[in-house]
Amino acid sequence: MKLKQKREREVKLRKNFFPTLLVIMVLWLTQGSVIYFVDPESFGAIPLFFLILLFALLFTTSTLFANTRRGLTITIAIILFLILRSFGVGNIINFLLIFGLAIVFEIFYQKK
Repeated sequence: MKLKQKREREVKLRKNFFPTLLVIMVLWLTQGSVIYFVDPESFGAIPLFFLILLFALLFTTSTLFANTRRGLTITIAIILFLILRSFGVGNIINFLLIFGLAIVFEIFYQKK
């Protein structure tokens, strides 16, 4: 009886990646359609682009790294750099500083 209860508990705790995969695919398809169909000069197009990209990258990186915090850290770093690029101030130094900060953040919280 104990073995059966242990197995049922294991099955409950197992991650089901299929719904996450569906959400990731829908988000990336939505991002592609925003890029293709929405005029960049229209009102709210750029914030919509970054918002959908944020969620698409968050779900993708969190699934790839199997860690939500690490996925969020990488996603915020990428989005921040892309926002700086859209303002015209994103260069290699900003890229290195942002990703250096993300690495330091990750190391700091990994030690805790």
